[in-house]
Amino acid sequence: MNERSETSNSSAPVLILGAGVNGICVARELILNRVPVWIVDTNDIAYGATAKSSRLIHGGLRYLEYADFRLVAESLHERDRLLRLAPQFVVPLKLHIPIRRRTGGLIAAGMRFLGLSRTRLGRWIGSGGGRGLWTVRLGLWFYDLLARSQLVPRHQVHRTGQTGPAFPAAQYPWSCSYYDARMECPERFCIALLKEIEQVSADQGTEFRLLTYHRASVENQRIVIRPEDKHHSAIANRGSANSPGTNDQGPVTLNPCCIINATGAWGDWTLRELPAKAPPLFGGTKGSHLFTSKPELRAALGEDAVYAEAGDGRLVFLIPMSGGVMIGTTDERFDERPALARSTDSEQEYLIQLTNELFPQVGLTAGDIHATCAGIRPLPSSGASRTAAISRDHQIDERELLGVPLLTLIGGKLTTCRALGEQTADRVLRHLGRERTVSTRDRPIRGSAGHPPLSELERTLSELARETDYSQATCREVWRLVGTDAGDFLREPDSPLVDGTLLPRCVITRMIDQEWATCLEDLIERRLLLALEPRLVRKTIEELAELFVTQRGSSTPTLAIVDQAIRRLATFYHRDI
Repeated sequence: MNERSETSNSSAPVLILGAGVNGICVARELILNRVPVWIVDTNDIAYGATAKSSRLIHGGLRYLEYADFRLVAESLHERDRLLRLAPQFVVPLKLHIPIRRRTGGLIAAGMRFLGLSRTRLGRWIGSGGGRGLWTVRLGLWFYDLLARSQLVPRHQVHRTGQTGPAFPAAQYPWSCSYYDARMECPERFCIALLKEIEQVSADQGTEFRLLTYHRASVENQRIVIRPEDKHHSAIANRGSANSPGTNDQGPVTLNPCCIINATGAWGDWTLRELPAKAPPLFGGTKGSHLFTSKPELRAALGEDAVYAEAGDGRLVFLIPMSGGVMIGTTDERFDERPALARSTDSEQEYLIQLTNELFPQVGLTAGDIHATCAGIRPLPSSGASRTAAISRDHQIDERELLGVPLLTLIGGKLTTCRALGEQTADRVLRHLGRERTVSTRDRPIRGSAGHPPLSELERTLSELARETDYSQATCREVWRLVGTDAGDFLREPDSPLVDGTLLPRCVITRMIDQEWATCLEDLIERRLLLALEPRLVRKTIEELAELFVTQRGSSTPTLAIVDQAIRRLATFYHRDI
């Protein structure tokens, strides 16, 4: 194949490696400020930690013990910003902290606060006892103080049994409640950001290209971008009017004005493979999650979440999800390639045991778990003895490659994705000698326009059901995925539902056509969010495969596509389809 050169130096784009939430947020900032962007990823959109996160939008209550006040304040302000700007994806979440005793943990927290937790005395003090009522109340008081939120209530203290989840009162006499938020569909959040980027790019004529299942490497002092393999190259990449054609047109050469390594936990591998000289920058830890639809556990939780301390001091969440409960997360060192991450039997046993300590009446077993997932946090390289002590703050490493800046994004979390995108874009703009003209600090996320208050959402969905002749349950499910764009997605009447889902075929075919899904796995896992759905069955996958092949065409038999998707669900999610 002959290589094609796509840009001249005068119009050179920024090359972003990684189509996770951080890379996409950087792209949004740059496109809005009329800087051309190419995003290249060896996998799908939101493939890594974005889709494997705890789906919490939170300030990081435990970071206070490590004196990370700036990080907590930034995270809390970004939490409230997302509550305002993305109400279709981010909703308030009430969490309860069960507490065993009135005192305890204050000295250990103080040692962590002073940076003395690594000393022999600090390790001994922090080895037991747990956080008592007064320690937790002090932390929540600081949390409320830093938040100064007008959107969520302040914390409260309860006697067990008065309100909230059904903890055993003998073991947990008190609980403290406070508010953060959750984003149940971060994959859909990424799609909404990309649709906005696409629209802005077209409106103002700023080049934007998204090349998933492609790899960028340095050859002859230039960046060469190639498709990963033929299986994932059937899609014509969408973007501006200047988009290249299909992925089958061969390698593309590029002279970018700046390179941003936003590949998350893959960051060190990306630098080595380019290649770029850099010391190890990342020290990722693995977080595993379990998913169960056991009704007794959902009933014990109600609509609230739990933030509990295990006997070893680790903190674990139980969060209601549509159709069940998510239990997580672990925090284990992981030095292998992120793609190899799987939840282990020991992690599952650990999370199940803690759940049963909190809710012994539920009797959760491994047989009640219908799915698991594991992701790698892109944390900075650290010599901390405890993974909990590794900073969750983000930072930007800067060096040079091919005579242009190479910025590597380290750390970061779902909550602060916009802030990290803003800070990275500002650094790029400085390198380019340009001023920022557009801010995202008050810019709504696509699908939020006209979003009703949560108290009125069901009435809005009822009206939408009458207008479209679809059930209110279908309208609710489509709204969950696309927000206020749901009416547009449901404009085709009488489209039959895909078996085993609440989604009409017309909605799914539109996603196939317009949302960069390259293969069936992209559609199942990161467009429709069915990988964690307890009711997913083979017949559903077969119908989705038929739709995908009809819309896209494929040289691979439909049965083989179905079997491949099922094998992947078994490998990465422990799904038994």
